[in-house]
Amino acid sequence: MGWIPVGMSAPPLASPPLLHAGGGEPLLPWILLTAAGVTAVLFGLSLVVAYRRRRRRYLLVSATLAALLSRSLVGLLTLRGLLSPGSHHFFEHGLDAVIAILLLAAVYDSTATTNAEQRPNT
Repeated sequence: MGWIPVGMSAPPLASPPLLHAGGGEPLLPWILLTAAGVTAVLFGLSLVVAYRRRRRRYLLVSATLAALLSRSLVGLLTLRGLLSPGSHHFFEHGLDAVIAILLLAAVYDSTATTNAEQRPNT
């Protein structure tokens, strides 16, 4: 940051305004609603598959899609003014991390095989 004389405080850091917080983009609500709708359908289908297959990897994919759906909902709540820009960024980046971790866990789980799942080389 730099040297600040004793008794002086650092100037507050101004955060740039969010492009979508002020409603500057007229298509953004429709894009978010479409993304939420499509993700909700995919999440519902993934729950059916997870129930039928009863494997952890399918449950991890369902959890990943739930986090992706939550991300769209955070955007919609921010557009409505129900989330502050700081909360918006906290939840968005937190959900990004959750999505990445769940996706990596699903990939790892699908590559790790148990003795019962190993297939002979043919």
